[in-house]
Formats: sequence, structure tokens, C-alpha cells
Amino acid sequence: MSKWLTALVALAICCIVGVRLYREGEMLRHSKNNGVAFQELKKLAERGNRKAQYRLARCYDKGHGVTENDSLAFQWYMKAAMQGSGKAMYQVGKCYKNGEGVAQDLHLAFTWFGRAAQDDNAHGQYALGKCYLKGIGVATNQSIARGWLRRAIQNPSGGADVLSKIKKDAAKGDEDAMNMLRIIK
Repeated sequence: MSKWLTALVALAICCIVGVRLYREGEMLRHSKNNGVAFQELKKLAERGNRKAQYRLARCYDKGHGVTENDSLAFQWYMKAAMQGSGKAMYQVGKCYKNGEGVAQDLHLAFTWFGRAAQDDNAHGQYALGKCYLKGIGVATNQSIARGWLRRAIQNPSGGADVLSKIKKDAAKGDEDAMNMLRIIK
């Protein structure tokens, strides 16, 4: 019985330390010069925490607490994506689409957007719909595009943001966004 209690206490300590390190890393959102928080977040990411890996990738991607580095951002996004992070899958797709931190590959962009979409990530669903609409890494198919775009805007986790972005872009005269609004009705 004492082995179980020891294991339970050890697990609780690991969880508490992990949460503390992750929260310290979250401070990077508020301070671009917080090198200490970045180092703590990096430690947790190196231990395999997928949320910390995603946050670390964002730090490298946006230059929060560290010099911006697209290659390292891609590597950390990929680590988090391989552990099932839908947000990271979407970011990996963006990296491949734009050639940021990795060679541009529209087929791989499509593949990663598809993985994010299947993970119920609204931005991944939007990106996948846009791929079908514009023929990015796949043949154009307006019917499939419509389905993914509708699914994206109806997604309870991020759908409102996606719809807001489409409307904002359409108001600025973006042809793709105006077309999206027409086909999702």
C-alpha cells in the first residue's frame, strides 16, 4: 500500500510542478522580455508536455521572450502536433503553406489542415475549406469546401472567430472571403 501512496504523491508533485512551469510560460503573453518564463516553459516542453511545446513554438514564431525563429517554431509545432494538438496541427499546416521554417509544400499543408480539421479545430476546418475552394494541395471542390467552411463557423470552439475573420476580410474587399460568405449561406 505504501508503494501506491508514494507513487500517488510523486504523481501529484509532478502535476503541480508541470502546472507551475506552464503558468510561468503563459506569462510570456504579457511580457516579451521575460527570459526566465521562457526558460521554464522550455524545460516543460523538453519534458514532452504538448501544451508547453505549442506555447514554446508560439514564442519562437512571434518572438516572445526569445528571438523569432521560424525553423525552431516549426520543430516545436511539429512535436506538439505529433502528440495530438489540433492547434499545433493547424500551425504545421500554415508553416508548410507559407514555407515558414520549412520548405513550402502545399500538399503537406493540405494534409496537416485536414488533421487539424479532423481534430475539430475550427481554424483547421476553415483552412481545409479554403484549400478545397482554391485548390491548395488538392483539386478544387466547392461542395466539400462549403461543408468544411460551414463546419468551421458552427464550431463551438473558435467558429465565431472564424466567421468574424471572414466577414472582416470580405468588408475589406477580399474576393475569397466574399466568395466564402456566398457559398456558406
